[in-house]
Amino acid sequence: MDETRGRNYPMEYTEGELRRLRFQGRYWGEISLEVLRQAGIGTGMRVLDLGCGAGDFSLQAAELVGPSGSVLGIDRSPQAVQGAGRRAAALKVNHLRFQAAHLETIDLPLTFDALIGRFILMFLADPTGTLARMIGRLAPGGVVAFVETDLAVARSIPAVPRVETALEWARETFRRAGISLDLGPQLWRLFRDAGLEEPRLVVRQKLHPAPCREGVRWVSELVRSLLPEMERLGVASADEVGIETLEEELHRELLSREATLCTPLVVGACSRVRES
Repeated sequence: MDETRGRNYPMEYTEGELRRLRFQGRYWGEISLEVLRQAGIGTGMRVLDLGCGAGDFSLQAAELVGPSGSVLGIDRSPQAVQGAGRRAAALKVNHLRFQAAHLETIDLPLTFDALIGRFILMFLADPTGTLARMIGRLAPGGVVAFVETDLAVARSIPAVPRVETALEWARETFRRAGISLDLGPQLWRLFRDAGLEEPRLVVRQKLHPAPCREGVRWVSELVRSLLPEMERLGVASADEVGIETLEEELHRELLSREATLCTPLVVGACSRVRES
C-alpha cells in the first residue's frame, strides 16, 4: 500500500482489520493460488508482492517458489508487515520477508522475476502509472499477476433488504472515498496501458445458498472495518449498522427467504512484460 492507498484506504490499521485481511486471504485463497499458477510462478523465482497486507498472497507465492526462490512483500503499514513477518517466522518460511515502505519512494536495488498483488490497485490514485513503474523492477521475461474485484455485482437472490443495505453501505463508502468498485474487469486495459502483453484472465464468483455462514461473515467483517469511514463520510451511523448483531441478522434473513448470496466478482490477470 503506497501513500495514495494511505489516503484512500478506508479501513483503519487495527488488529481487527488485520484479522479481516487474514480471513479474506483464506476466503479468496483458491482463486489467488490459481492466478499465481496461471502466471507461471514457480520454483526458484524472485517475487515482489505489492501491498502485501497480512501476508497471505506472499505466503502462497513463497510456497510455489520454494526455498530456492524468494518473496518480498511490501506494505505501507508497519503493523501489517510486522504481523506478516511473525506469521512467516512461525511457519518457518525463511525465504519470505516483509518491508514497510511507500511504493512511490521505496528504493529496490534488487531485480525480480515476478510482480504480484491482490486487492491493491483499486486503492491507488494512478494504478496504471504505479504498475508501469514497478514492472521496471522485473528481469527480462518477468511475469505480472494481479487479483482485483468487482463489488458492484454483489447481491442476494431473491433480494434480502438487510443484505442489500449492507452491501450498498460498503459500495457507497468506497465511492465517497474515491475507490474503484470495478477495477477487476478493467485489468486487461490497465495491463495494456502499462506496457504488458495481453493478459490471461481468470474470473470467479462465490455463490452461497442459505445457510451461508462464510459469506455473511465476509459481508459483516467488511462493514465492520469500514464503519469508522462510513460514519465519517455520512454513509451510515453505528446505530443504523448494528455491527454486533449484523452477521446473525444477515444469516437469519437469508435463511428465512432461502436466498443465495452472490459475492463480488474476483478477476485475476497474468501477463509478461511486452517485448520491445
